[in-house]
Amino acid sequence: MRTIVSYQNKDELDQGAADIISQSINRMLEKQKTVVFGIVGGRSVSGIFRRLRTADISWEKTHIFMLDERIVPLDSPQSNFRLAKENFIDELLMNKRLLPENVHPFVMNICKPDLAISDYEDTLQRYGDIYDIILLSSGEDGHVAGLYPKHHSVSDESPSYIIFNDSPKPPKDRMSISRRLLVKSKVAILLFEGKTKRSAYAKFQDKHCDFNSCPGKLILLIDDSYVLTNLR
Repeated sequence: MRTIVSYQNKDELDQGAADIISQSINRMLEKQKTVVFGIVGGRSVSGIFRRLRTADISWEKTHIFMLDERIVPLDSPQSNFRLAKENFIDELLMNKRLLPENVHPFVMNICKPDLAISDYEDTLQRYGDIYDIILLSSGEDGHVAGLYPKHHSVSDESPSYIIFNDSPKPPKDRMSISRRLLVKSKVAILLFEGKTKRSAYAKFQDKHCDFNSCPGKLILLIDDSYVLTNLR
């Protein structure tokens, strides 16, 4: 089921997304032992992260994985993981609500040809080999995670993760969940936040536009998906 929700402003959207995440995780934990929660970086999600600090979530049963990452050190200002760490993960760890072993950043290894994405695949496999819930935010061009419109990243047939060095948006070097792994997710939340995303949202609503031109449309292949926006 796809649900589209429009909010008056960013604060309402942030709280709405946090509520959906909380409800979805807790509902899944009634039927399974753990939940895999996939996140991205970017300005649109930082407010949601901050609300997750106080959300009623069984964090001790929740595993956090990245959906995409810039190929930079984890302490770099460009790191997606650093954004999450500073906005909610650190506080949850400090309060002992979240276990250190439940936090799974992508740690690159420059000595490996694949920069260690195979290791990341192995880690995900230990927790069910899919993402239970993913939080995505559309870029101005319609990209989600590291899947870019009319770019080989979105057409790549890899079953799990991809790496590439020609990202249309800097920095050039990135890793990302693949299209095939993304659409296996159980629950997806996609944000179109702010006026700069109006064109991307129009493409998403255009019935003649496919996922190659608007990667956000991939969530339409996920049974339980939410589109949240503050655009009118």
